[in-house]
Amino acid sequence: MPRCQRTFYYLRHSDLPAGAASAATGNALRWICPYCTDAEIYERIGEAELLQYALLAENYCKQEFGAPTDAPRPYALFYGVRPECRLELSDYRYDIYLQQGSDAFQLRLQIGHEMFHRVCSQGRVFHWTHEMLACMTAVRLLRQYASAEYADSIAQEYLKQSEKCSMGAMLHSNVTDPPYTEGIYGRAFVTGVLLQEAVGWHLLRRLARSLNKRGQVDISLWLQRLPAEVVAPALKVLKGAENPPTQNAG
Repeated sequence: MPRCQRTFYYLRHSDLPAGAASAATGNALRWICPYCTDAEIYERIGEAELLQYALLAENYCKQEFGAPTDAPRPYALFYGVRPECRLELSDYRYDIYLQQGSDAFQLRLQIGHEMFHRVCSQGRVFHWTHEMLACMTAVRLLRQYASAEYADSIAQEYLKQSEKCSMGAMLHSNVTDPPYTEGIYGRAFVTGVLLQEAVGWHLLRRLARSLNKRGQVDISLWLQRLPAEVVAPALKVLKGAENPPTQNAG
């Protein structure tokens, strides 16, 4: 069962409204949160096309970044207040929330982003580099499997958002819990595109698994493992180059 994204209380089966079980899917359920004044609704996602896209995104992330250490751990998709991937240790699964009221492309964008976090962040890595790679992965998935036109529009939207968040603000932002610094997704995406132009996607994606012994992102370790000829261009980006990318990621 899900938990309220505002209070973090688990939603019990007693919180189910009448007729919550779906005859179409057999396991799609809806919960009304009794802890919030707005009575948020959470719903288990049962649409076959979204579940299929989630599986596609999962396989894509495993192929690009490597399988997670907890690969057998299942995940469940819910409609909720905001997009989020949360590791639920007690239920031995990940809960992936998508935002209620989103359209088909927005849902796929959210799935791609949160599936990166399921495969690579694993409920324990909270860092701007993972937000960067999650944004880039979501756009790459859209471009390849959903709509290149929509992917381009999101890339342009991120470019506009980046104007609201400097490189320095992003580097010092706390991305453990929302709300995040305004424009941080845009700045992260633009930084990712600039890094991709500097080192190539095949080297940039290694950042997802560049962790120290404490399981924390280690950018210096990633830089040490780069070919010598691309270290300087990568450092130029990381030191705050604000120039816009010359092309969209993907």
